This record gives sequence, C-alpha cells and structure tokens, in this order.
Amino acid sequence: MCGISGIMPFEGPKDSIKIEEMLQSISHRGPDQKIIFKNHLGIFGFLRLKIIDLSDKSNQPFASKDKKIQIIYNGEIYNFKKLKETYFSKKDFFSEGDGEIILHLYEKFGISFLDKIKGMFSICIIDQNTKKVFLIRDRFGIKPLYFRKKNKKIYFSSEIKGLIDKSKENINKKEAYRFFNQGLINSTDETWFKDIFQVKPSHYLEVSSSGKIVEKKYYNIKDFVNEKKDQENKSFKFYINEFKQRLLESFDEHNYFDVIAGVHLSGGVDSAVLSALMNFNKKKFKSFTFDFEDKRYSELDYAKKISRSANIQNFSSRINERKIEDHLINVLNREYEPFSSLRILSQHNLYDNFKEECKVIFDGSGGDEIGAGYSYYLTPWYLDNLKNLNKTKLKKKYFKSLPHIKNNTLSNSQFIKGSFAQFKSPGSSTIDGSKYQDFSVYSELFNNFKSNFVINKPFKSHLRNAQYADIYYLKLPRSLKYADRSSMHNSIETRVPFLDHKIVEWSLQIPSKFKLLNEQQRIIMKYPFKDYVNKEVLFLNKRTIADPQSKWMKKNLKSMFFDLINSKNFNVHGFLNKNEVIKYFENFEKYPKHFNSFQIFQIFISELWSQKILMNKF
Repeated sequence: MCGISGIMPFEGPKDSIKIEEMLQSISHRGPDQKIIFKNHLGIFGFLRLKIIDLSDKSNQPFASKDKKIQIIYNGEIYNFKKLKETYFSKKDFFSEGDGEIILHLYEKFGISFLDKIKGMFSICIIDQNTKKVFLIRDRFGIKPLYFRKKNKKIYFSSEIKGLIDKSKENINKKEAYRFFNQGLINSTDETWFKDIFQVKPSHYLEVSSSGKIVEKKYYNIKDFVNEKKDQENKSFKFYINEFKQRLLESFDEHNYFDVIAGVHLSGGVDSAVLSALMNFNKKKFKSFTFDFEDKRYSELDYAKKISRSANIQNFSSRINERKIEDHLINVLNREYEPFSSLRILSQHNLYDNFKEECKVIFDGSGGDEIGAGYSYYLTPWYLDNLKNLNKTKLKKKYFKSLPHIKNNTLSNSQFIKGSFAQFKSPGSSTIDGSKYQDFSVYSELFNNFKSNFVINKPFKSHLRNAQYADIYYLKLPRSLKYADRSSMHNSIETRVPFLDHKIVEWSLQIPSKFKLLNEQQRIIMKYPFKDYVNKEVLFLNKRTIADPQSKWMKKNLKSMFFDLINSKNFNVHGFLNKNEVIKYFENFEKYPKHFNSFQIFQIFISELWSQKILMNKF
C-alpha cells in the first residue's frame, strides 16, 4: 500500500519543489520508502508502506532492463502468484512482492494486461518508448487516484491534498448540488474542488507527451452478467455452494501478507461472514470495533459474540464526546471533502487507537451491495418477482412499508408505479425510509441549478440495476473513500475481499429470486456460513446502522453550527437560505420525529469545509 504523485511534463526546479510538497502532504500513506525520479515525460514520486516482501527488493519504481518503462502503483495484485506461474519463470523476477508482476505483464501484453489482474490498484505506467503515461484505477475504485490539468501541466496524486493550490481553490457547485440534493459523494469523476477530478473506476487515462488526455474504459461488468441464465433451472443450493467456494478463494488470495492483520468488526452480517472466512484460514487475527457512550448505538455486544465464535481477540474504542469538535476538525482535515455523517469520526478514531496493533485490516465493504442487503432493495426485488408472488398477501404484508403506497387496495399497476416513485430516487431518504430534504432551506439558485448526473441502468432486472447503482454511484464509492482515508492516515492497508471482481460478477449473476428467502435479506451470504458463526447475529435481519448524530448536533456541535451560519463567509456556493436553515434547526430540536439530523449535518459539514478547507484556514 502506498502513495503516488506526478507532474507532467517536468520543467525545472519549481516542479522538484512541488513534487516534494505533494509527497509531504500524503506522507502517511508510505513511511517505509520515498523516492523521486524524472525523465522527459515528467517527474514522479512514490511512498511505500511495506506489506508484502518487506525487503528493499520490492521498492518502487519497477523498471524494465533498459529503464524505458517504469511503474509505480498503490494497491495489491492478489493473483500475482498464479500469473507468475502461468506466464513467466522464476528467473524473470528479482523480488517476492506482488507489484513487479505489473511491469512484466505490461511488457508482454501491453495495456490489455488489465484484463488479467485481480486486485485493488491505482497504477502509473511511464512508457518512454511510446511517449505515454497511463494512469489506471481498479474496477470498483477501491484505491483513489486524483488529477488536475493546470497551465498545460498534468498533476496526479493518491489524495486530493496532493493537488491543492493553496493560493486559490474554487468550489465545484455541481458536486455541492449533488450532495445537498441526494447526499451523493464521489458519485462521478468530479470532486468538491472545481478543477480536481478522479480517474473513474474501470478506466484509465492515456497521457501523451504533448499533454493530451484520452480516457478509456477497460472493464464493463455488464459483459460478465448473462441475464438469460435467470431462466436456467439451477437450485438455490447450487448458488450458495458456488458463492461459498468463490468467497473462500477470494479470501485465500487476499490473505497473503508479511505483517500482522486484523478485521474491522461491527455487529452485522459482513463481519460475521468475514469471521467465518477467517475460521477456514487458520491464521491468527485481531478484531477492532468502535463503540459509543450511548448503548443504543453500540454494536459491541454483537461484535463480541462474533469474535468469540471465531476465536478472535476483540478490541474496542470509544470517541470522547466532550472533544467532538476537535475530532471533527481533525477528520475533515484528513478527508478534505464533506462527508455523509458523524459516524466517520468513530471510524477514524478506531484506526487512530489501534494503528500499532496491525498493518492490514479486513473490511466488509461491498457486502451489502453483493448480498442485496439494503432495505430499499426490497422494492426492486418485488418488481422483479411480482409475477411469482402472491399479490394479495404481498399487498397486505408490505404495502404499509412503502411510503408512496397509502392503502392495501391498489392495483398491480399502481403498486408498480408507487414502488418506482420510491425506487427511482435513491439517496433521497434515510435508511428507514424517512425523507430528510426540506427544499425550503435552499435558495432560488439551488432550485434552478441543473445537473447532468445520470445513473446508468444496464440490466433488465431492477434489483441488478439497484446493486449496480450502489456499486458505482451511491453507497460504495463513499464507503471506500472513508475506508481508505481512515486507514491510510494511520499507515494501515484496508482489504475488501467481497470486492474481488469475480465475486461481484457472480453476485449479479445470481437470479433475483434467490437473493431474498423467507423474508431474509442477504440470504445468499448467510446460508453458506451458518454453521461457522454465531447464528443469532447472522440471521438477524439488517439492523439500521446508527450513531448519536442527532444528539451531537443538538448538544455538542450546536454552538459551532451557529458560528458557521452567522459567519460573514456563510454560503459561498449561494445554495442556502439562512433564515430557513435557522428555522429548520429550531424545528429539528422541537420535533425530532419530523425533522432529522441528515439535512442539518449536510449544511453543517459543507459550511465547515467551505470556511476551513476551501478558504485555507487549516
């Protein structure tokens, strides 16, 4: 795990100073090696965190014998051993690490080598033969890679921090609009900074020596999902057995490292399945869980049950609520963009407290997406399976849970119409379905603002499209961002075995009818491991993940909130109506059942970001 940066082209001492500054801003990503090198294509920097092959032989860059091809990268290639055995001999390699395989594959296959690797990665290939630089991001965007083009120069870095021009930065109003409108974060190639972008998942940038950038897509998950197979007469048992075997293979590939490892353990299904996979592996792991003073929000008891059943030692940390303002400022300075909830503070605090305990953390990100675990997946599942369901029973049992359905006497067409009304606007409601947007808080500028953001729907199945949307646009991009920032700030690598691209492809291939059974969501993940983990935790229906956000906003952060609202720098984007914001907060305090904390926090964190990060007050 590492950090990478670069400037193209290289034009003298100023660029040498700039690359030093870029690396310094992300130094936490790689304390074990630092190198800067240059050629006629640019100047490049690399920071290493040693995970596999702790010797200096795996230091980067990896270079061809004639030094014409150089590679730096951030991530892990999990199938590197198989690739070595398949295409090369041992004498071709000078290290025992995973990264060297990228160099040899590129030499042998060119850029098409991307079809062969499994892993999480942001890769920079400097090819002086073709006079091109390739900036590549993995299939699901597990590892970050940002870039900007300024004054005919191209800059790239593993974090936004590495690209900041402290003299002046401008807000990207399109990103602010998406955030306020639907809570979307990292849903496109854009960021909160007007001129800073991210390489899209499944894409690479081809940068020529003239500075021309060509974006290309190298992976499309739709090509690996055949919806006609839904009609095959395969049993539920077939799918759970196949899913189990694929997860075991994925975990086995992910479980190669030369340092101490642990697992981020909550009280949910993802954690339970991860602990079961560890039981099969026989390695010793530690587990880490964040806790809250208010036990209503704590998952520690569930996490302890999982850790005991898996024979894993468990550690927990609890954020100091009396220092919540300090925690918030510190985390915002790390994230460098607004984030979705105060829960992120606890995630950072967990890694802060246990950074000396391990260097690799397994995380359950992607479990909800591949297992169809979100509560709102019920709607597309109903729509996919409407023909096969007892419609009368369905209406009586489930119509009341759908906000847009007012009675049990609706026709099937009305049912579909109402369900789509809920389903077509993902991100517009909380987990429990309650609406949080009050558009009166927004100005005329916001209401007249247009965004061209569109979520593709590549499949016929409604449920597959919902999973696809969360993988590429909604839930997963932000959870991956938080996992990367919170872990890498403490020089810890996060691994996400549920996001092996073969696993994701298979999960989408599973017929919709098998993704819910006997009113249980995520059944395809639960059944394969029911004999290996605490069943009380495993077969609880999806619990709402919550935190004391409302309490913290009303008590601990109220003063800070109003300081921001009353600041002369309030509302630099022009989207907010100050009087209505104040009125909303007053209603939020008086009527908690009707006014929740999500919209309040959106306003709060965006203002804190505008007045601290954008205006360079840190």
